[in-house]
Amino acid sequence: MNRRRLRNLARKRLGENVAAFWTDDELNDYINDAGHDVVEKAKCIKANGYITTVADTAEYTISSNFSNYLAVTEVYMYQDATTWRRLDQTNRDRLKREQPGWKSADNGVPNEYYWDKEEDVLGVFPKPNSTNAGTNYLQVYYADGYTDITSDDDEPAGVSHMLQLAMVDYVVALGYETRGWGDKANDAFKKYYFKIKEYLVDRDTEKQEDDEGIVMKNYRNI
Repeated sequence: MNRRRLRNLARKRLGENVAAFWTDDELNDYINDAGHDVVEKAKCIKANGYITTVADTAEYTISSNFSNYLAVTEVYMYQDATTWRRLDQTNRDRLKREQPGWKSADNGVPNEYYWDKEEDVLGVFPKPNSTNAGTNYLQVYYADGYTDITSDDDEPAGVSHMLQLAMVDYVVALGYETRGWGDKANDAFKKYYFKIKEYLVDRDTEKQEDDEGIVMKNYRNI
């Protein structure tokens, strides 16, 4: 749905046929607010890109490479300049428990990664040696952020139909909230969160079915 359609649906839900309490500009702002919130919660926009590794350097600033990212989901490394391998996810607490002195460990072939949203850091362990330092040696899969729509003909990129309907609920909730109609706002927010939850359940179910299909598949048919 484009912005015009989203706005018209929200306006009808708010009980208006033409702009009276809520201007088009006001609802347009709410639509973008809704887009940012739904994408943050659903992590529905997928992207990937590359980071160049440096010898003896464990940590890299993620936003320098992916300015609008929300979360890292997978990391692959071109190990020893020969083979792409998926790195295992870890975190600093686990490394402290399982690899005492990990920060001062010798460099080598990275086999684990960690990331911290607040610190804007992606780290690998162990630190790469010279053979594992190179241009675009890390491929990072991540959830990307929402891009504001600025035209009535624009659609919220990467947002499914179900989540677009959730955006309408969010706009309605904000509209009611600005007028002090708390009960109506709460009802719209409940519908919003229900659609987000339904989307996440459906996505997780599909992923589980895909994973089970891979596990159950006869290796001779792979």
